[in-house]
Amino acid sequence: MIRSSCSSTLNYGEALGAGTTNDKVHKLRICLKELRESMRNLNIQVKANILSENNLASLRNEND
Repeated sequence: MIRSSCSSTLNYGEALGAGTTNDKVHKLRICLKELRESMRNLNIQVKANILSENNLASLRNEND
């Protein structure tokens, strides 16, 4: 969970410093991929009873 959530933040920083529009778009797509991975990870943890659904609302909102 930490890896995918931190990766999206770091990749966003890279996108802000991109030299070309194409490079920026590519890096933003990577960010989106990592955010989707984070959401899947949260869903897995709920199904495994590691996290409760009640505690997840704020994390899902932040991810969106």
